[in-house]
Amino acid sequence: MTMKKLGSITMAMLLCASLAACGSNADSVTESEAPQSDAVENNESAEAPTDSEPAESEAAAESGDKLLVGFSAGYSMVQHWELEMNGCQAAADEQGVEFIYKFADGDEAQQVADIENMVEMGIDMLIVGPCNSEGIVPTVDELQNEKKIPVMTSDIGISGTEVTSHVASDNYQIGVMAAQFVGQELEGKGKIAIVGWAAASATKDREDGFVDTITKEFPDIEIVANQDVGGSRTTSLETSENLIQSNGEIDLFFGCNAECALGAYSATQSVNRTDIKVVSVDSDNEVMEAISGDTNLVATVAQNPYEMGYQAMSNAIKYLNGETVENIAIDAQVVTKENVQEVIDRDQAWLK
Repeated sequence: MTMKKLGSITMAMLLCASLAACGSNADSVTESEAPQSDAVENNESAEAPTDSEPAESEAAAESGDKLLVGFSAGYSMVQHWELEMNGCQAAADEQGVEFIYKFADGDEAQQVADIENMVEMGIDMLIVGPCNSEGIVPTVDELQNEKKIPVMTSDIGISGTEVTSHVASDNYQIGVMAAQFVGQELEGKGKIAIVGWAAASATKDREDGFVDTITKEFPDIEIVANQDVGGSRTTSLETSENLIQSNGEIDLFFGCNAECALGAYSATQSVNRTDIKVVSVDSDNEVMEAISGDTNLVATVAQNPYEMGYQAMSNAIKYLNGETVENIAIDAQVVTKENVQEVIDRDQAWLK
């Protein structure tokens, strides 16, 4: 084993040990326990090309070295992202690959610094879920063009450059699914407000799918506000309170991710307007507890983040082993009080 790799793996072990203290590393999963993917190939909503030829990886070519894959997530370690890292770890364990990851907590500069640190550690490939889909482009271009480190995206896409592949839910379709549920829930008429996050491609795609579907299929439903809250629960709470006070006729909030929706949900509680319904995306604990508790947070569109991470790491390993890879779309589902326990049980099993 080369000294470079020995040092890299030592640093990787130290980083993963520190992260394990937060309870974020998954147990090894055997082949029989690995998820049987419902993935649909050639995701139309992905920014990456649907078919990518592998490039020669200098580090991967070194005989006797373990591959080292890094994942830079632009978000906090909420349950969704913990599940995704667990899925990555399971696939890495099965294939004998070293895996490291960092969360940037919504800080674009921190994400760039995290990626630079991973490069110093000797990663062979980077998986990235950017906090800013356009702002990360110069860093990705430098890695791929100058440092010859391949990059792929998972969960959140990149706008403005090509990567080796993209593994995510069809986020535009998630918006469509949410809108169709809302249309039925409101019986085709009413006033709704959206709280979202324009800088992240996934949440923007959900917003677009939602708005397009409401406009086309439910002409008697009026979108009275569409606010960018930056994916922040605190900002969503404050914005939603202001919207309720300025427009008391709002019937429903749609939050483009869990933090946006939970902020709106808290606003309905704080101003005593629990008659206003809330619809979310993602299956974070607080969302699922609210749905199962029969509150005014009535539904969410749940992704499968564990499967997403598992497939992302599998794609990365295939690419580094010289195989051709394609984009993968992971199925999502509408969750209400009728099926909420099934999804809670699924996610808890992967968290263990």
